[in-house]
Amino acid sequence: MPDLENPDIRVSPSEIDFGFAPRDCAAPSQEITIRNVGGAPLEVSSIRIAGEAAPSFDHQGIEPVLEPGEEYVFEVEFTPTAWVNYHADLEVDSNDPNDATVGVPLAGAGGEDAVFEEIFFQDHYTEVDVLWVIDNSCSMAGAISQVESNFDVFIDQFLTLGLDYHLAVITTDMDAASESGRIQGSVITNNTANPKAEFMAAIAQGSAGSNDEKGLAAVEAALTEPLVSGDNAGFLRSSAALATIVVTDEDDFSYMNASNFASWYNGLKNDPNDVTFSAICGDSGSGCNNWNAFPDVITALPGSQYIQVAGATGGTWQSICTQNFDHALQHLSITAVGMRFAFALSGTPSDVSQIDVQINGSTVPYSGTEGWTYDASNNTILFNGNSVPDAGTTIRVNYP
Repeated sequence: MPDLENPDIRVSPSEIDFGFAPRDCAAPSQEITIRNVGGAPLEVSSIRIAGEAAPSFDHQGIEPVLEPGEEYVFEVEFTPTAWVNYHADLEVDSNDPNDATVGVPLAGAGGEDAVFEEIFFQDHYTEVDVLWVIDNSCSMAGAISQVESNFDVFIDQFLTLGLDYHLAVITTDMDAASESGRIQGSVITNNTANPKAEFMAAIAQGSAGSNDEKGLAAVEAALTEPLVSGDNAGFLRSSAALATIVVTDEDDFSYMNASNFASWYNGLKNDPNDVTFSAICGDSGSGCNNWNAFPDVITALPGSQYIQVAGATGGTWQSICTQNFDHALQHLSITAVGMRFAFALSGTPSDVSQIDVQINGSTVPYSGTEGWTYDASNNTILFNGNSVPDAGTTIRVNYP
């Protein structure tokens, strides 16, 4: 407890690690805050850096006098001169009768050049509820056929990880009373005898649905009362993560905009990281077409609303005009189970050819089909094909 009769010093943070910086280049400075939480004036008599590595650290602090409740902030700097690890202590002397000297450990590392290492861990959910939203308007036959043909790629991820999952299907039709957010067929679980067959039956919704597609409104209806404890009872679990996947060749025509929907959707779980919204839809801009899939010709208008929601909820979108539906479904399954195929870097590589990527210590080749690639537009490492890191693996990325 604070000493209400004497000066009482608090120094934060309790330690500072500057991380890696190139030799003879200053790392970003860090702030130190001195507070007087006591009942009498605090007089700081000295601020110094001690230890063998002290010359590589510096500070801009003075010796303040702080009245009760006041604080003083100053910066500490680190400039390595060799490729070694550095350790020192910032020491603050004052008239605090109980803590005359307070120490803050300082650490940093230097290198011959600016090679950074980032470490990622591939985690996954243990429970997940996946809501599929199928556009059942007249133009969707080709796309649904592609989902049916490649569904094994999606469900295999769930079976391999042994997840506790729920799968359910609704449509974008908000005009038909029998649909309007209601689950079509039954809720498919990890205890379902033939989950693939059940899913195939559920997504075979035909092409007689409303041409006024309202996927976002359908999701809201499916996951709120009265349906969530009525017709859709048993699907949504409080303990499970939630993933929604829309398959459509049109944009959304619901009454809400993407931003409002995403805000509501992220709030369905205490932790927004436990929800994702993804889509197989038309490309942004002018949409897309795929005549090479004949007789399953696919054309689509831009799915702008869905793409915006995916970006705001940690999901992903895949083009409905792709010739590689297996890859699209693989990416969606990875996202739905809480894993990642894209890893954002904190720094920007200066030379892509020198990026080194490893999974559990094994080097991954640069490849757009079975390896990694770099996406400069959002500064991410993308894994492709069977090179996507398995659950529980550690990913290391080194780059200049």
